[in-house]
Amino acid sequence: MPSVSDSPIDSARQDLLQRSVGAANIAGGIRDVDASGGYVVGIVGPWGSGKTSIVNMIGEALRHEPALPIIEFNPWMFSGTDELVQTFFRELAAQMRLKDPKVAAIAESVNTYADLLSPVEALPVFGAWFSRFRGAAKVIAEYQARRQGSIADQRHKLSAELAKLDRPIVVVIDDIDRLESTEVRDIFKLVRLTASFPNIVYVLAFDRIRVEAALNQSGFDGRAYLEKIIQLGIDVPSVPNSVLLRLLGESLQKAVADLKVLERFDEDAWPDVLMEIVRPLIRNMRDVVRYCAAVRATCRTLGSQVELADVLALEAVRVFLPDVFQLVAAGRDGLTSTSPASFDQRHEDPRLKGQVEAVMAGAAQKPDVVKALIERIFPAARRHIGSNNYDSSWRSGWLRARRVAHPDVFALYLEQVSNDGMRAFSNAEKAFDVLGDESALDALLRSCQISELEDIVSALEAFETEFPADAVVPASRVLLNLLPNMPERPRGTMTFVDARLVVVRVVLRLLRRLDSPEKVMEAAGRILIEVPSFASRFELITIVGYREGAGHRLVSETDAKVLEKQFRDQLATAPPDRLAGEKGLLRLLYAPKFFGNEGDVVHVDPKDTQLARALLLDAQSIVRSQQMGTRSVQKAVRLTWNPLVEVLGGEPAVKEAVDALRSTADGEIESVIELADKYLAGWRPDEWGDD
Repeated sequence: MPSVSDSPIDSARQDLLQRSVGAANIAGGIRDVDASGGYVVGIVGPWGSGKTSIVNMIGEALRHEPALPIIEFNPWMFSGTDELVQTFFRELAAQMRLKDPKVAAIAESVNTYADLLSPVEALPVFGAWFSRFRGAAKVIAEYQARRQGSIADQRHKLSAELAKLDRPIVVVIDDIDRLESTEVRDIFKLVRLTASFPNIVYVLAFDRIRVEAALNQSGFDGRAYLEKIIQLGIDVPSVPNSVLLRLLGESLQKAVADLKVLERFDEDAWPDVLMEIVRPLIRNMRDVVRYCAAVRATCRTLGSQVELADVLALEAVRVFLPDVFQLVAAGRDGLTSTSPASFDQRHEDPRLKGQVEAVMAGAAQKPDVVKALIERIFPAARRHIGSNNYDSSWRSGWLRARRVAHPDVFALYLEQVSNDGMRAFSNAEKAFDVLGDESALDALLRSCQISELEDIVSALEAFETEFPADAVVPASRVLLNLLPNMPERPRGTMTFVDARLVVVRVVLRLLRRLDSPEKVMEAAGRILIEVPSFASRFELITIVGYREGAGHRLVSETDAKVLEKQFRDQLATAPPDRLAGEKGLLRLLYAPKFFGNEGDVVHVDPKDTQLARALLLDAQSIVRSQQMGTRSVQKAVRLTWNPLVEVLGGEPAVKEAVDALRSTADGEIESVIELADKYLAGWRPDEWGDD
């Protein structure tokens, strides 16, 4: 595969842009030109268009027999017209001595001419001290008059000797447009002063717009000034679209070939990304090189964690539209927030739309590209610029495909550091791969940080459409057995989802992969027998049953009642120490009340201090409230009083249990006993949770 570099090529053999024939034709024109009065050729094109490569190929063609002497002059080290002119002729003389005998013969005349052009201050006869003596100005004036006559004589002599050459000398001055504006003007003054020497052909390479602007700053009409100097102007041809696309593809392939990122590459999405986002931003081969270097650097860090087509789109914007990219980064919420299930623009957060509109407003330079970026890469934001709505049901698919349309994936791209969401999803991917292997799945999940389990289990939902039926029983067992150990996280005032519901959702989606109530009942029996926790059993029985607002009716009503009765019987006969260790004990003992008309709570003997203590501790809850006009959140401890009273058998029984615990109370139970006494005395919090 051809190698593409940012460096200019030296030979037609390296030409990938089909420009060598044109360069050879320019060289042929230089050979044929009448250079008796000097000649100036301009190779004109914007930065990165390949001017230097064309100049190098012209030089290569001119070195073929009969070869023309080529002298390359680098003006970067000099400033000021006087120094530049003097240095030009010294450099000309030095290179002439190296070119061929005929040219070397006149090198001394050129050198003498350069000496005469030296500033007075540089001559050894004079120094800075000379100006301190009386009459210095007069002496200098007389010297300059004599010197001016010598310059004219030497110029005439040099012109005569140059005219004797049987072929012209080609002087190449490249990268003029990279100089400061004053230096650009000095170079063209040099060319104007020296362009009339016979058999001197200048080849100048520059960006016309940049040079015209520099000349305009001196009060000249830059374009007219150039027209007087440049006798043959040649615009660098545009790269054929087919060639640029081919080289772009080859360069991208080479940039990422060893990074193992092509395993996550949406080949169906790429053509639209290429033609609507990437290609409109790339003008020349220098852009190709810059872009591919950026893509490689980003892919080195991200690997295959983000869809490559998305990376390619965003890197094009980052490299060529940096101001827009900053707006894209700042507008991440607006670009990735999905619409509510029942979408109504009246309820839309105006901040989200404002962020998307800011991205579009910053795209005056390339509005079509930025619109395509939103439509192709951030579909959730389409509703702000069109009519398409994407609700939260799309997010799991974007996450699985590692599209930046998902906020966690976009955050990973921007920050290039794996965030909590992406780490959880990465582990969920591993869990999905062993979903049907109970021991492997259990070992994997228990090896993860316990604080991350909730996010990992939640991320498994992204794979629900591919859950295999043979994974239902082993995966459900593992998840339900993990549930008692999953820690409760601090929740906000308005947060209702907890670890329990996360597990319930995934187990429900697993069970739905079975296609009949009979299969669900058979699976439920196999799961329950290997799940010792009553709390986890209760979740499974609730999922498959008919409890209002909680059950999903996955088994027949008859089978649901069988499961519920078995569960209540198991609770009622369980040893106290077994029940006391259960999480959410009060909820478990009270739950059978909702199993139907025959359901009733499981009662606890108030004299059983072990169970009474466990119940009172479990009955505690923290109520959070927030008043209008303040951000502070008030917290208050409450008891789930009515269920507690019913499970213990009435308020007298609660008092009996509290009194039995009072004599052996420790720091953990003392505050609960004190609160229970308030309830027993008739106190109740109001409906807002205030005292």
